[in-house]
Amino acid sequence: MTIYRKIFDITHEVRSVSQTKPKGIQYKVTNWNDVNDVVREQLAKHKLLLIPKVMDHTKEGNLTTVKMNCDVIDVDTNEKMTVGDYYGYGVDNSDKGVGKATTYAYKYLIMKLFLLEVGEAEDSENENPVATKPKQEKKEHSI
Repeated sequence: MTIYRKIFDITHEVRSVSQTKPKGIQYKVTNWNDVNDVVREQLAKHKLLLIPKVMDHTKEGNLTTVKMNCDVIDVDTNEKMTVGDYYGYGVDNSDKGVGKATTYAYKYLIMKLFLLEVGEAEDSENENPVATKPKQEKKEHSI
């Protein structure tokens, strides 16, 4: 069985992930532990290993941005494929920005790779703010 077949089988066997509404937050979230618990049993069953890799990160003020991908390895055949790049953002005034950004990016990488059904709707489907463009300053040129 190829690595592609195993991923295909997982996408059709994995159960959905329920969103929760944590205390103090006004909206439902997709919890990392819930995503991990759903996928972990399928990865063991199909003998696939995921190795996440942070490819790049930046920190500006309290915002950390991480770009990562992931190697998917078939333990039976040593066949490997790389999926990504996925971006994650973490806002933290202390030292947890990279961890938050990495968790976010890896969670969404897994959700998209295995086509996880998530609760009622994805985060962005209930609220779609109008895109805005940064204001451009008009500069006068003299000849």
